Amino acid sequence: MQPVMTNIPELDSSLSFTLGLTYKQFRTIANQSLNTQFDITLEMLGALRVLDHLGEIPQQTVAEALQRERSVTKRLIDNCIKRDLVTVKKSEYNKKARYLALTSKGLEVKQQADITIKTIAADYYAPLTQQEQQQLLSLCQRLIKPDFILDGNN
Repeated sequence: MQPVMTNIPELDSSLSFTLGLTYKQFRTIANQSLNTQFDITLEMLGALRVLDHLGEIPQQTVAEALQRERSVTKRLIDNCIKRDLVTVKKSEYNKKARYLALTSKGLEVKQQADITIKTIAADYYAPLTQQEQQQLLSLCQRLIKPDFILDGNN
């Protein structure tokens, strides 16, 4: 017998509702901790991870890596810039393009936040065995459609 989440059978038996609720709960827990400790969100950490992995890149590349619309990514990056986590410069060749890179503070925050998120994730997913966690990841990856950009309302 599965636990009742809402007392509404159609929601309690809905896979998409349950997946959404799972992510919302994890995001809330993560954001509370990241905001308190580092003044960032989980989404901002994602941008820092992209920049750490890819180095100095156009803002458009960050949007593509995060699979977010450009307008959403611009707000996200602007918040990182305000916190001195990301630096921006214009391209010599394309005056419209904004090139982004991590600042030393951004790299430090990213590294510390990664540790925090690993701890949060381990605690959150503790009810599942390692094999169940891998299976869940694999199943979710199979459901993801390539080249599907999420808008700012998701």
